[in-house]
Amino acid sequence: MDDVFVAGVGMTPFGVSDNSIIELARDAAIAALNDSESISERIDRVIIGTQNPDEFTGVGHLSTLLTDHLGLVPAGAFRVESGPSSGSSAFEAAVALVSGGLADIVLVIGVEKMSSVDRGVASKILAKMMSYENETRYGATPAALAAMVARRYMHEYGLTRDELSLIPVKAHRNGAKNPLAHFKKEISVERVNNSRIVADPLTLFDCCPTSDGAASAVVMSQSKVKELGLRDSSVKVIGVGHGTDYHAVQHRLSLTSLNATVIAARTALRMAHITPADINVCELHDAFSILELIDMEDIGLCERGHAICLVKNGETEVNGSIPVNTTGGLKARGHPTGATGIAQIHDIIRQLRCEAPHGLQVDSPSIGLTHNIGGFGNNMTVFIFGI
Repeated sequence: MDDVFVAGVGMTPFGVSDNSIIELARDAAIAALNDSESISERIDRVIIGTQNPDEFTGVGHLSTLLTDHLGLVPAGAFRVESGPSSGSSAFEAAVALVSGGLADIVLVIGVEKMSSVDRGVASKILAKMMSYENETRYGATPAALAAMVARRYMHEYGLTRDELSLIPVKAHRNGAKNPLAHFKKEISVERVNNSRIVADPLTLFDCCPTSDGAASAVVMSQSKVKELGLRDSSVKVIGVGHGTDYHAVQHRLSLTSLNATVIAARTALRMAHITPADINVCELHDAFSILELIDMEDIGLCERGHAICLVKNGETEVNGSIPVNTTGGLKARGHPTGATGIAQIHDIIRQLRCEAPHGLQVDSPSIGLTHNIGGFGNNMTVFIFGI
């Protein structure tokens, strides 16, 4: 494929916002266009990644609505949905359009506004990504499934409650330094352990919040990057992977591995011509704390059951050998579902450009990876970026 670059990124603060979904998307998009120095250029396509704005906000047809609102008519526009990985799927579509020669500049926006409905309604909306026949009709929720996964992982590998709590503690420590994060307060192992049980053994601090927010990226062809003189500030997309698994968890081969991640990571690594050991920094989908450990193992950063050893040894810290979720991850940065995949890309691009927030910059990274989950482990995307 032709070389494809991320020429600019933008992101709003994540949290509970008074802004509408349109205002959130607009702010992130304008920031990305300004960052790419292409705000006066003709945009060929606008792609929106969002999970369920119709039910969360009552606003539909976002692709045309935002293209009009941003003054980008007559650019082609469409919306992509793959659950919480909608933003990443939208980005994948942009990469395909540019690499295939159908576009030179594509604006990708990931957005979700979840606070317009109460938490109970939001939970019901999110549960629609699960299998009704096998899971939700019997009362299952994403948290309940994550709890089963955590229990099985503890059984197989001896993970303790105190060890699992190290994941949200690290997330909040990083989030406290990220001005765009939903949560900016540090927590302790004791506070995680003693917080309200959501689904045993998971407590409140093992679970990401429902958030409002948007993130955006400008995807550009090599020829356009060269024409605009943006090569020094642009980051190359060197690997793309996407995989699915059976919809219902009970139909899968394992509770402690998400095979769609294995497939997506293997594909992206092969395309990038690298191994997991070459990755300098990564953003992994940690909607529940147990997932960060499983993600690390599925991607190949360590052997099965050994991810917690990297955490305990400080290897996943900002100054460690393989920094993970340096800006707080979904747990502390927040998780407006459609926006998360692009937020991960935003954070990795800023890392590779050495523009991360103070105290969160990894030392001279050259290769970064993002991993985004759609559904409960059944629709995964992995991207690898290099400078």
